[in-house]
Amino acid sequence: MRSILDRDFGQLVQSYLVNVVLYSLALFFYRNGLYYRNFLLPNTQTTLLLFVGIYLILAIPLELALPPERRRLHGKGIIALRAVLRFIRDGWRYLSRFPLERDNPPAISKKEKTAILFLLVKFYYLPIMLNFMFGNWNGVMQSVSRYDPAASIHAIMLGVVFPGLIALFFFIDTLYFVFGYSTEYPGVRNEVRSVEPTLFGWGIALICYPPFNGLMDQYLVFAANNNASLDSLISTYVMQTVALILLALYLWATLALGPRSSNLTNRGIVDWGPYAYVRHPAYVGKTLGWWVTSIPFLLQPGKFLLGAVSMTVWMTVYFFRALTEERHLIADPDYQAYCRKVRWRFIPYVL
Repeated sequence: MRSILDRDFGQLVQSYLVNVVLYSLALFFYRNGLYYRNFLLPNTQTTLLLFVGIYLILAIPLELALPPERRRLHGKGIIALRAVLRFIRDGWRYLSRFPLERDNPPAISKKEKTAILFLLVKFYYLPIMLNFMFGNWNGVMQSVSRYDPAASIHAIMLGVVFPGLIALFFFIDTLYFVFGYSTEYPGVRNEVRSVEPTLFGWGIALICYPPFNGLMDQYLVFAANNNASLDSLISTYVMQTVALILLALYLWATLALGPRSSNLTNRGIVDWGPYAYVRHPAYVGKTLGWWVTSIPFLLQPGKFLLGAVSMTVWMTVYFFRALTEERHLIADPDYQAYCRKVRWRFIPYVL
């Protein structure tokens, strides 16, 4: 029994050290890469360093706190590293014999592919979501700083309350996603089952985030503006209220996902909250909210066609995101059962 425990602990330490090296290399890239050096906020850089420090201290104790049968003796880092090294070795052997011998080409198993792809998801999305989170928190603080007791109620509502709530909702949303990207732990039931396997699925997701969304900005105008107003005070209140309700739907979807929040991954099927009614409530809330807050832009002379085309393109992008996610998830029997239970993608009894 003791030899088994020693062996398990040795494997756990080996996996831990590989992850430490990978996370350290990622930190080095974030701090020295030209794009990240200019893009990431100082708070983001500090928090990434803090996350690595937390991993150094808590990773092994948290793993040992799990029941023996649930401990991950081979983490995704070491699985990915071994797969890459074996693929390079086998690929070299295969090429050295090709074309006289074409049997046994190099291959990567589904488990290994999931490990590699999830590391890519983590390393790409975590710094971006941290940046968004701190940016949204700054938005909350800026709204609070604009509060003036002597101002009119309308100035307070439109200049403090509405923008402050929008920033707060986005802060909570990105906070959940930061947790999802930074943490995979059986104790919170957010282990990765699979990762989007297709280039199109990755492409349609990445185009929504920096720096790739900048390519879209070169050809489209983003007409949505949460701080825009209309000529009528009443119509401005109606627009802002509807937008806030739609954003609340978006946030509700994130809260339902909880620690499973992340893009491009299957971390277990969620069928509660808004997901009990439609399969893509977050996309509904986000894209309809964009249309509502685009109204002031669309009403400007000569701007309607440009704004409408741009918003339609973005809505189409999210439509294909929904389709690629379903194509990925449908391999999971749990998602097949979920689709039979929740038939509607976007609008109950309609679409």
